[in-house]
Amino acid sequence: MDKFNENQKKVIETIDSPLLVIAGPGSGKTRTLVERVSYLINKKKVQSENILLATFTEKASKELITRISAKISGKIDIGEMYIGTIHSICLRIIDENINYSYLKRNYRVLDDLEQKFFIYKKMKNFLNIDGSLEFFQFLEKRKSWDKAVELKKWIDRINEEGTSVVKEIGNERLEYLKNVNTLYKKMLFKENIVDFSNIQFECYRILIENSKVLESMREKINYIMIDEYQDTNLIQEKIFLLITGKKNNICVVGDDDQGIYRFRGATVRNILKFEKNFEIGKCKKIELNINYRSNEDIVNFCNNWNKCLYWGGWRYGKELVSGKEPKNKTLGVVKISVKTSEEDWKKKIYKFIKKLETSKKINDYNQIAFLFRSVRNKKVLRLMEYLENKNINVYSPRSNMFFFRDEIKFCIGILLCVFYQSKDFLKNTYYRECFDMTLKELENDLELRKYIKDLRNRTKSLDGNFGNFFKILYSFIGFKSFRKYLDFQEDHILKNRKTYNIGIFFKLINKFDRICQLDKIDKENIEKVVNYFFASHLVYLKNTGISEYEDIKEYAPSNSVSFLTFHQSKGLEFPIVIVGSLESGPDFIINEKQEKLEFQIMEEFEPQERVKEFDFWRVYYTAFSRAQNLLTLTCVEYPKIPVPHFAFKKVYGNLKDVVQDEFEISKLNLDETKENYIKEKLSFTNHINLYDNCPRLYKLVHEYKFPQVKTKELIFGELVHISLEELNKIKFENKSINIQEIKEKYMDFYKYLYKKYNIKLENFILEEGFTKVLDYYENYMENLDIIKDVEKKVMLTEKEYIIEGIVDLVVEKNGHLEIVDFKTGKNSGYKKEYEEQIQIYAYLLEKKYSKEILVGKIFYINEEREKKITYVNLDNEAILKTINKFKKIATEIVRKNYKTGYLDKDLCKYCDFRSYCKNYLNINNEDK
Repeated sequence: MDKFNENQKKVIETIDSPLLVIAGPGSGKTRTLVERVSYLINKKKVQSENILLATFTEKASKELITRISAKISGKIDIGEMYIGTIHSICLRIIDENINYSYLKRNYRVLDDLEQKFFIYKKMKNFLNIDGSLEFFQFLEKRKSWDKAVELKKWIDRINEEGTSVVKEIGNERLEYLKNVNTLYKKMLFKENIVDFSNIQFECYRILIENSKVLESMREKINYIMIDEYQDTNLIQEKIFLLITGKKNNICVVGDDDQGIYRFRGATVRNILKFEKNFEIGKCKKIELNINYRSNEDIVNFCNNWNKCLYWGGWRYGKELVSGKEPKNKTLGVVKISVKTSEEDWKKKIYKFIKKLETSKKINDYNQIAFLFRSVRNKKVLRLMEYLENKNINVYSPRSNMFFFRDEIKFCIGILLCVFYQSKDFLKNTYYRECFDMTLKELENDLELRKYIKDLRNRTKSLDGNFGNFFKILYSFIGFKSFRKYLDFQEDHILKNRKTYNIGIFFKLINKFDRICQLDKIDKENIEKVVNYFFASHLVYLKNTGISEYEDIKEYAPSNSVSFLTFHQSKGLEFPIVIVGSLESGPDFIINEKQEKLEFQIMEEFEPQERVKEFDFWRVYYTAFSRAQNLLTLTCVEYPKIPVPHFAFKKVYGNLKDVVQDEFEISKLNLDETKENYIKEKLSFTNHINLYDNCPRLYKLVHEYKFPQVKTKELIFGELVHISLEELNKIKFENKSINIQEIKEKYMDFYKYLYKKYNIKLENFILEEGFTKVLDYYENYMENLDIIKDVEKKVMLTEKEYIIEGIVDLVVEKNGHLEIVDFKTGKNSGYKKEYEEQIQIYAYLLEKKYSKEILVGKIFYINEEREKKITYVNLDNEAILKTINKFKKIATEIVRKNYKTGYLDKDLCKYCDFRSYCKNYLNINNEDK
C-alpha cells in the first residue's frame, strides 16, 4: 500500500458503500482496481465468487485478469469471480439461468456483420410492417442493404436504452421501430441466436422477471466494480443496480471527459448522475487526479483544452497534475505545420521522424503514433503511402485497405476463375483487377490451373457438388501460387500481413456459408448462390470495410509507426503522439434527421444543441492524453478554409513548431513503448491437446486465426454430449423427465446445432445418437449417487498463463468425490490425453473442494457395454507427471515455439492443412 497515493488508498479500502471514482488519464485506475480486488480477497477474506468486476473492452478485461491472478493466492480460483467484459458477464448470467431464458443451450452470438446480414435476409418481413415506407423515406434509404444497416443501428439503440421506444403518442417512426424490434427478437430466439445488444437486454429481462434468479444473484454478489463507467449504457446500469440491491456495495470508475462512445449507446449520464441513485450522502466520491503517464506540459495542455469550452455543469470540474518524473528537458507540446501544400507537409513529417531516428531519440518507430478521427481519410491514406515509400512501416489495421491487398485480390480472383462464367462479373473494375492479377499468377502454376479448369467444367456440367465456398477455398491451400502468400514461420504482424489477412478472409467466407446455410454448391443453387456472393455479399463487405489483423497483446508492432483512430487509441499510450484532423470541428458531419430520431429514443440528458460540442471536446481530449513525453499537433494551415478549425485557436496558436529553436530535440528524452503483458488463457482441449498433437496446426488456428472445417463427427459428438449434460443437470436439480421429453430435447439440440454449423446429420446417425443417450439415461444416470456439480469450470493459474477446462460431472460417493468425463470416440486412440485431462481435473478440484478425488472415469458413449467406462490412475506420482507435462506444453505455447517434426498419419488424415504440409514441407504420411 505504500506504493499508492492517498486517494488511491481510499479507493482500495472503501468497500462498504457506493463509491464513485473519477479517474483521469494515467491516474493508475487499473492498478488501483486490481489492488482493491486483492484487498477484498487477501485482507477481508471475501470469496472470489462474491465479486463482480466488469470493464468495457476485451483487452482491458484480459489485462485485469492477468494482474489480479498475479496478486492472489494460487489456491483461489479466479474463474469463480464474475470478471470480464460487461457482455461476457451477461452471457454468464444467461448461461447459469438458461432455463429462464428465451435462448436454448448451444445458442450462437452474432457479431456486428452477421447481425446486419441476418436483418438483410429478413428484410421483407420488416418492410411488411406498417410504417416502413414512411420510415425509410424519412431517412432517405432506398437499397435493402442500407435499410438493414439502418435497422441494425436503431434496434441496438432501443435495446441499449432498455426502453419500450414509444414516448410520444402518434409518433409513427417510433411505433414502427417498436414493432420491428418485437418481430426481430422473435426471429432471433426462434433460431437460437442473439446479438450483442440483446445479450444485455435478455440478461436484464431474466433478472427482472424471475425473483428467484435475482435473489440468488444478490445473495452471491457482494461487491460490484465497473471500470470505464462513462462507456456504459442505460441497460447496463440497470443490470448492475438491480444486482446490488440494498447492499449498494458498488464501485464505479471512469472519466466523463473520456466518454466518447455515444454512437454505441454509451451515455455520460450514468457517471454524472451516479450519486443520485442513492440517498443523499450515502455515495462517496474520490478523485484520482495525478497523471503518471504524461509530463507536465502535456497535462497542462489537456487541462487548458477543457477550459476552452464552457461546460455549464455538464462535466465534473477537475484539474489534473503530473506525477511523472520530469525526464524531458524541452517542450512537451509542439506542432508540425506548413502553410504551403500537402506535399510539403508530408515531407516535413518524414524529416521529423528521421531526425528523431538519426539523433537516436527513438530506438523503434513504434514509439510514435499518429491519431486521426478517421484513418480512411484520403489525406491520411496518402501520408501512410508516402511514409511506406520512404521505408517507414505503417501499422494501420482499420484503414480500409483489406480488399486492396494482393493476397485478398488473389483469393477473390481464384474464386472468379472458378465461377465467373455464371454471370459477367468482370464488368466490375475491382473484379477485373482481381481476375487479371490471378491469371498472371497462374501462368506458372500448371497444377492449380488444371484443378481450376476441372472445377469450372464441373460447374458447367453441374455434375454433383463440390462443397461450399469455404471448402473450395481450403482446397487451394496446397498449390504453389497460393503458398506464395502464406508464411507460417514469420509472426510479425506487418512482415506477415498476408498470412494474417488470408486467415481473416477464410473466416469471412466461412461466415458467408453459415449466413446462407450453404452446405454445398450444386445444380439446384449454383446460379443464385454465386450471383449473390459476387453481386451483393462481397460488394457489401468491401463497402462496409473490413479491418486487418490486430493483436491486443501487441498494439504497437516493432519497427512501425501506428496510424490509429482516436477511438482505437483509447486506453493506449505512446511516447510520441502526433494528432491530426485539425480541420474538423464540433459541426463535423451533420445529419439532422438521424439526430432527431436518436433524441426521440434516448433518455434526454445533455442539451441537444450542445451534444456535438461536448463529444468533440471529449474525443480530442482522449487523443491528446495518450501522449507520454511529446504531444504534437499537425496540419496544413489553410487560412481560407480555415485550418486548423477555430475550436483549436486557443491551444494551437502559441505552440512552437518542431523546427523552431525553442524545441530542442537534443533535450528530448523518451520512454520505451510499454509491452502489453497479458496472460495466455489456455484450454485443455483447444490449446494443450491441440499443441501436443501438432504445434503447426495450433499456430495456424490460434496465431493466424484460420477457422477449421467442422465435420459431421464433431457435430454428432457435440449433440450427444450436450444431451447427456442436460440429463445430468435435470438430475442435479432433482427434476424428472420421461423418454418422450428426452427425445424432444435431443431433436431441439440438433435443430439448433444445424442452424449454428449448417451441417446436416442423416436420420440413421440421429437415431444412433438418441439410442446412446437413452442407454445412458436408462442404465447409468439413475445409478449416480449425489451429483456435486455438472459442467464445472476449473482453472490452473501460473505466472505466464492460465489453463482452464470444464469437468463434465462431479459425483459424491461415500464421502469422497468422483469425476466423469464423456467422450464420443472409441476406447483407444486418444486414451492417453483423455487420462491426462482427468488427472489435471482431479488436481484442481481437490484444491477447490478440499476433498480427495479418489476415482476418475472416462465414459465412452459409443463403446459396447463392457468397454464404456475406463478408470484413470489418480495416484500422486501420475498426477505430478501430467502436471509437469502440461506446464511444459503451456510454456512452449507462451514462448511461441511451434517447431514440429514428423507428423502422425492418423492425425493428418482429415486435417484442413494436409495438402499444404504435404506439398510445401515435403511430408507424405501415406508412405509411412
